[in-house]
Amino acid sequence: MTPEEIIADLNVKNRNRLYGRNDFRNLTHDQVLALMDAAAMQGFRLGSNVALSMVKGALLIQLSRGSGVRENKSDT
Repeated sequence: MTPEEIIADLNVKNRNRLYGRNDFRNLTHDQVLALMDAAAMQGFRLGSNVALSMVKGALLIQLSRGSGVRENKSDT
């Protein structure tokens, strides 16, 4: 996912969560800040998971290339 897609996805989820509350028009400033904090944490977790997946993928590629080189050398 691109950063724009991640933000758009989070925006939709957060709006659905907010407007799903019966009392969304009566939220206090503290409640709004708590929702913003929760949204920020959700974004942080998603970003961390994406970064971790990218690192794992890069390591897997390096390992598979490394094992392929050893196999080719043993064939000669």
